[in-house]
Amino acid sequence: MQFRVKEDGVNVHVSLEGQLNFAANEDFQGLLTQLCTYKGKKIFFEMSGLSHIDSVGLGLLYIAREDMAEAGSDITLSHPRDNVYRMLELTEAHKTFDIQR
Repeated sequence: MQFRVKEDGVNVHVSLEGQLNFAANEDFQGLLTQLCTYKGKKIFFEMSGLSHIDSVGLGLLYIAREDMAEAGSDITLSHPRDNVYRMLELTEAHKTFDIQR
């Protein structure tokens, strides 16, 4: 998984690319450390470049949600591909996360 972070003054946009799975764990934890510095900002995870997500990847998103809430930030999952959105639906994560199609 690769990521890019951009701040526009009000929001933080994180572009995710590749696969969000066990192999991405260390990189994702580093991303969360970086994002905790944006206290109180709205954080958008742009998921259109994410080709795959598995149960570990879902767990990472839940960790992100908790960590960002502690920092006073909300997250939104933006533009997931159909296969990624299906996984979010299957696991009922779409009921927990704000998702922009």
